[in-house]
Amino acid sequence: MFRILLKDKIDESVIKEIKAEHKGDVDGISELYEDLIKDGACDSEVASRIYYVAYTLSLRAIEMIIVKLN
Repeated sequence: MFRILLKDKIDESVIKEIKAEHKGDVDGISELYEDLIKDGACDSEVASRIYYVAYTLSLRAIEMIIVKLN
């Protein structure tokens, strides 16, 4: 299990814009963006989904922490 934690509160509209741009790129990432909007964090068993979402966030200079959970 992998987790993204946002370092700061991000405007919901920014994450929605990122989601709209990238939701079709990788299966299953729309839910991750929704979790980020709701909780400021998201989890996935699939590392590539977490790293792709992290990549799209970093394109907007959004700071985050990525952790692997046991």
